[in-house]
Amino acid sequence: MVRKIIISINRTTAVTYCIICVAMLVTFIGFILLDPDPSFLLSICVSLNVGIILWGIYRLYKWELLLSPMSSILIGPGWLLCYSWGNIGARIAGEGRYQYNAGSLSHYPTAALLTTVGLVLYCIVIFSVFSREARYKAIRYQDLVWKPWQALTASLFAIIVVGYMSYKYEFLNGYYRGVENYPDKWLAASYYSFVIMAMIIGVSVTVRATRVRDRIIGMTGVVIPMLVALGSRSRTFMILVALGSATCWITLRPKKLGLILLSYIPVVISLFVLGTVVKMVSMAGTSSVIENLTEMSRVDVFQMKKLNIESGEVDFEYRMAGFELPAAILYSLNNDVPPMYGGAIYGGLIQGVPGFLRPEGEFSERLAILDHFQGRGVDYGDSIGVPLTSGLADWGVFIAPLIYIVIAIYCLVMWRIVQTSPRLFFAYLMAGATAGDLFWENGTFAVRSIGFAWMVLLITSPLFMPRYLKEDVTG
Repeated sequence: MVRKIIISINRTTAVTYCIICVAMLVTFIGFILLDPDPSFLLSICVSLNVGIILWGIYRLYKWELLLSPMSSILIGPGWLLCYSWGNIGARIAGEGRYQYNAGSLSHYPTAALLTTVGLVLYCIVIFSVFSREARYKAIRYQDLVWKPWQALTASLFAIIVVGYMSYKYEFLNGYYRGVENYPDKWLAASYYSFVIMAMIIGVSVTVRATRVRDRIIGMTGVVIPMLVALGSRSRTFMILVALGSATCWITLRPKKLGLILLSYIPVVISLFVLGTVVKMVSMAGTSSVIENLTEMSRVDVFQMKKLNIESGEVDFEYRMAGFELPAAILYSLNNDVPPMYGGAIYGGLIQGVPGFLRPEGEFSERLAILDHFQGRGVDYGDSIGVPLTSGLADWGVFIAPLIYIVIAIYCLVMWRIVQTSPRLFFAYLMAGATAGDLFWENGTFAVRSIGFAWMVLLITSPLFMPRYLKEDVTG
């Protein structure tokens, strides 16, 4: 029996490595053939990025850590594309593409090289130097058990929060506008965590259900969050909800990895297509999640196709090019613009401070970077990027990849902290601890969001807190 299990594991590992090698080869050949100005350095680095990310995800799967902070730098909202294939569109479109930073394309190969070095450093820290700390699991998602009625309650709570905010404030471009009092500001910044909470509970109830009725109830916690995410206009959030539910499902049923992934492919594609429609129709002036969904329902198949084609042109040359902002900063640095030497860190950290303690004015890492580099290489502050951006902006070219070591340590520390109690762990699952495209502002925002989610769970404990199986075992 043991021998059969070992053979099965070895076969799975061999198949996985074959898939990774094929993906790397296809990526390398694709960039060489499709890039109008082929770069061997760019081609080899993006193919290595594909291999590193897929290998890292597989290692986390084997260690049952897909729901850990360590996965955020590898899975995330399309990181695999941002580090590889997402950049081919910008290369093909060339100068004059949508919201391009002049001179950035020539620095894509260097940006790719630095991301490869950074990802290698990240994996060394997580999977080698601190592998024991990474594999620490005092509390697991598998140990949390919710009752079916909690899936319904969580879904209703998410609807109430989003409905209240949508009724009271305009919802434009994925954000609530004109929010004034502090409780509503917290809700405006963290409403997504309640949507994710419903999804987390819904998946658990669905997978563990032994009765059809309970399984149907659990599915409400999966479907409703996806509908709310769809109405939010943010395709990134939609994909995060879909990926989150998939990783929760895989964590509970790891042996059904292939079946779960195949099941979620049409879900992700459908969400992206419908999300594109919502994004496009909302530009006409919708001001709430309900209006976004209502307008989407009025679009027929031909309009849907047209809107996706129109949006696809921009997506192809802009929205997935993760090297764009790092390359723009590289262009600036190459033209003797000095790094910020802590300016980006300051902007990101101050943004994470509660409003009543924050100095007057607007602060964020993105604003700080734009103020420093605008007109000297960076023309658009909302250009797409990867976490390398934070290292480049503050430290310059040669030290920039070390940001991935900082991110790795941040993820490990965050992991140990959220493992101290079931409530804190659940709060982390709700809010996440992603590095984001700009590390300092996203990292501090994650800490603040986890704290707020923890307070909500403390107040609403009878409604949403699960039964913790290890407490039942140990007494």
